[in-house]
Amino acid sequence: MLLGRVRSQSDPRTLHLRNYVNVFTLPVPPVREMLESTPAWPMLANDRFNCCTSAAAGHMIHHWTAANLHGIFLTDADIIRAHAQLTGDRLLECVSMLDALRYWRKQGIGGHQIHSFVSGSKANTTDLRCIIHLFGSGYVGLDLPAFACAGDPKGWPDIPWEIPASATADATIPNPNQGHCVAVVGYDEQSLYAVSWGRLKTMSWEFFERYAEEVYAVLSTDWVAENATCPTGFDTVTLENDLTLLHSHSGGKPS
Repeated sequence: MLLGRVRSQSDPRTLHLRNYVNVFTLPVPPVREMLESTPAWPMLANDRFNCCTSAAAGHMIHHWTAANLHGIFLTDADIIRAHAQLTGDRLLECVSMLDALRYWRKQGIGGHQIHSFVSGSKANTTDLRCIIHLFGSGYVGLDLPAFACAGDPKGWPDIPWEIPASATADATIPNPNQGHCVAVVGYDEQSLYAVSWGRLKTMSWEFFERYAEEVYAVLSTDWVAENATCPTGFDTVTLENDLTLLHSHSGGKPS
């Protein structure tokens, strides 16, 4: 099992969720949000290459399309192709989530391009619940602690993402050199559900609040209907205007 997310990057051009969703006036997201169940998730080459940013995109594409009753599984080759282009064929190199999102929007991954993306507040449970409720899944970056990457990497998928009471203080420190990107596809009162290393892993809310460094909402026609309708509560008109303004200020080159 490998990782693949470099340390968080900041870009003043990145648009923010709370400009388009008022999380305080939206109806409270349901206590449980899980739209479909996939018996077996693909690894998407994250056991061979540091491609978690592209693999998480592949898992989100499947989750979105499965919710619309025509689930599409991307292949290892789709993910390797995207990661190779992001790294210049240096497949063991890691990638920032922002670079992966820009590539996903401009070039597409496995033939699927996204419309846009906006950032949520770091480790904010309200933002993440709204993202999953409105957009089907969240694109989440974690700084994994030592205990989550302990021992033989083949055993990492079986290590629960919850903070054990027996862990030493050093073992629970967030490690930015162990950056990982996952698709979070559901939640309930006790846990979040993240896809990583070919598994649907439970993640405690405490783990999320401690180790999440980046959270993005991704707007895709795989989730939103082709006629551009959007789940209630998301201001697509303002987003389109902001994207147009942003692109004009950057010489016509989308960020």
